[in-house]
Amino acid sequence: MSDRVLLKVYYFGQILLQTSEGVRFVCENSLDVVIPFTISFEELKGVICENVQSERARRVACILYRYPIQVFGGFVQFQTKYVTDEASMQEMFSMYIENRSQLAFIELYVEFEQSEADRNILREDYNSDSEEEFESNYEVVGPDGDEDQGDGAVAPDMSDVANALANKMPF
Repeated sequence: MSDRVLLKVYYFGQILLQTSEGVRFVCENSLDVVIPFTISFEELKGVICENVQSERARRVACILYRYPIQVFGGFVQFQTKYVTDEASMQEMFSMYIENRSQLAFIELYVEFEQSEADRNILREDYNSDSEEEFESNYEVVGPDGDEDQGDGAVAPDMSDVANALANKMPF
């Protein structure tokens, strides 16, 4: 029995809740990391941050573990649990060891804390109380490319509407 385990770490992605297999983690670039079972929770967070190549991945905010549950007829569904401390991490390792014949690796979904600079950028970009500033970012342009000075109502081109309705593959 090996004293190491392979982690598949998903980040900056999504958690799909109601799939045929239960919960599923997805992201563009998952990370594979081999760790010993003797690693501490703080060391685990450090290893993850070290290996994720992103400026946004400075501190781990939350870790979710995806684990299997046997349902009727030997069918397996996946659910999640938070990994928050040493005890929950040891529980994750125990569940993996029990299900080792079905699982080649442990799947984790990691969320990172936003830095103060990231939060300030978001506030500056989206939290404007000025209606004039909001309206100055948008222009209504007519079909001929000129700015529309009317009341904001735009009459659709009927040939475009007919083509859109006839098209079986919507955008």
